[in-house]
Amino acid sequence: MYAFTRLHVARSQGHTVTPLGDGRLLVLGGRSDNRATRAAELIDPLTGQVELLSSMVQARQGHAATLLPDGRVLVTGGDLGDGRVLAMSSAEIFDPVSKTFQALPRPMTLERSRHTATLLNSGKVLIAGGQGLSPAMVTFSAELFDPVSGSFESLAPQRLVAPRTYHAAALLASGQVLIVGGTDWQTLRAPTSAELYDPVRNTFTQLACPLSFRNEMPQLITLGSGRVMVLNSRGADLFDPLSQTFQAIAGPRKARAYEAASALGDGGAVVLGGLSADAVTPTVERYDPLRGVFWSAGRLHKERAWGVAILANHGGVLVIGGVDQGDAAIADVEVYWP
Repeated sequence: MYAFTRLHVARSQGHTVTPLGDGRLLVLGGRSDNRATRAAELIDPLTGQVELLSSMVQARQGHAATLLPDGRVLVTGGDLGDGRVLAMSSAEIFDPVSKTFQALPRPMTLERSRHTATLLNSGKVLIAGGQGLSPAMVTFSAELFDPVSGSFESLAPQRLVAPRTYHAAALLASGQVLIVGGTDWQTLRAPTSAELYDPVRNTFTQLACPLSFRNEMPQLITLGSGRVMVLNSRGADLFDPLSQTFQAIAGPRKARAYEAASALGDGGAVVLGGLSADAVTPTVERYDPLRGVFWSAGRLHKERAWGVAILANHGGVLVIGGVDQGDAAIADVEVYWP
């Protein structure tokens, strides 16, 4: 691991990193200087060049950023990081040709932050769950964004089986969406439950097999086999899309939370940094899909938690943003070569 390049704006958490069609990485928003930022940057993984773009229309953290089929990026919701505005309904579009942002004239049907936004095979985007306007409000609701009309449509009366925020979602080979875990102060079902969204039937169905580990802030990694790994500080679950069941496996050797994680080109995965026993760790571990175990794979150049890891087009994994042991936001971008 080594420091590969450096952001213009350090971001501690709540930022997004979206690979564009040409391989560049779009870094948006997040927490900076104790509040959400409007800053947007482009990283070229091949050269290490970082370009500071014109700002987003709205400062955001805890938002979602989704690459659309036409190469644009949909940016939805989030919060201001000031403790006053906990969720927003506004949305905007990034155009990679003009490198500009434009607010959508019609917002989402509901205010959301820490929600998920998943591109479906139809080209539409499923937006599900999230934190609402008050601390106790976590939503059941879901909606679809149509990039052709540029509008949002509520799926009501269809809704999530459990209200969720800080949950995770992944598109499966079947075209269905796996939605797992999260935080829920209303039904208390979210941390151990999972559900599938079927875009053909337009239904949400709770999986009969629950998660093996209570997971209030899950990370999902789609492995080369098509199975989905659900990381937890106490272990990990493997989801088999064929049997629609979870299998508990031993997680990383060093228990951690708020880690960065990414799939690898060999079909495995890597976890980097995180918070372990109340200390931010620099350790890195890889998951071997053949042996089904994690093994130590070096150390980050700098300890960090809340970072975002992305498998870049050169085969390396970039780790972007986060906080160090002193709780300071990190601008350095590191690269891990498998």
